[in-house]
Amino acid sequence: MLGLLSLPFGVFAPFAIWTAIRSLACIRALNGELPGATRATAGLVAGVLGLGSLLIGTAYWFRAS
Repeated sequence: MLGLLSLPFGVFAPFAIWTAIRSLACIRALNGELPGATRATAGLVAGVLGLGSLLIGTAYWFRAS
């Protein structure tokens, strides 16, 4: 959920990345007994994309002004 929110609102990106990494660590610690590895990976990818767009957008904003 945070991964999807981080795409239009980059402020949520660090929280999405942190949550996804913690979820993947819990899933791996229980040898895959918990479902959701695909969702956690998708959240991680979306969080990284959101963070990238936030950084690029901020750099563009500073450069343009």
